[in-house]
Amino acid sequence: MNVNFFEWLRDGVRQSVLLGVSDAIEQIGTPADSDDLHPNVAALLQGEPAKAKKTRGGGSRKRLGKSLKEMDQ
Repeated sequence: MNVNFFEWLRDGVRQSVLLGVSDAIEQIGTPADSDDLHPNVAALLQGEPAKAKKTRGGGSRKRLGKSLKEMDQ
């Protein structure tokens, strides 16, 4: 009998995640049918690629909040 440890571990994790999602759905329930879907979710369900957000062309770093100048205003 050839037992692959990593395959066994992967299957165990997969089963745990699926059971966890199943339990969460049972506890929380499914969302009520609503026509008010976020545009990105609606595009995903229709199979259209979501539009990318426009970014400033200046730098490649992502800003993570307000600057001190913006906070003083």
